[in-house]
Amino acid sequence: MFGAIPLYSAAVLTAVALYTDARLREIPNWLIGGLALLWILAVSLRLDVSNASAWATLLCASGLLAVGYLFHRLGWLGGGDGKLMGVLALWIGPWELGWWLLGTAFLGLGMVLLAMARPNGDFRDRGLPFAWAIVPPAAVLLVARANSLIGV
Repeated sequence: MFGAIPLYSAAVLTAVALYTDARLREIPNWLIGGLALLWILAVSLRLDVSNASAWATLLCASGLLAVGYLFHRLGWLGGGDGKLMGVLALWIGPWELGWWLLGTAFLGLGMVLLAMARPNGDFRDRGLPFAWAIVPPAAVLLVARANSLIGV
């Protein structure tokens, strides 16, 4: 039951990421750090937040952070987006990672298609707030896992 509190808290912090990415076009480091510290606290209290061992989750998150860094270096993602993906992988864990990335890909594709459909709307100058593709599938998984822990 107590494991639901960090999951709900992480979902709230991801909502803040949506706001800051849309408003400021950046995801602050304090938010990434807060999500990471909250995960460390939850794991140290032995709360089951990702349905996997901490080592497997860390390995998964490290790999996704490396991919996010590569995408940032290639100019495909902002730096905050790559860090957000890495820290959210801590919460998602390896078992639901594929579903989360599939949801992110579909939302990202929809965002790009909508941006391309706008008249004279070249989104490449300012970019897209990609947290809007990253966060919703993650938040759904976090809230669903929290609800299952409390029996909702």
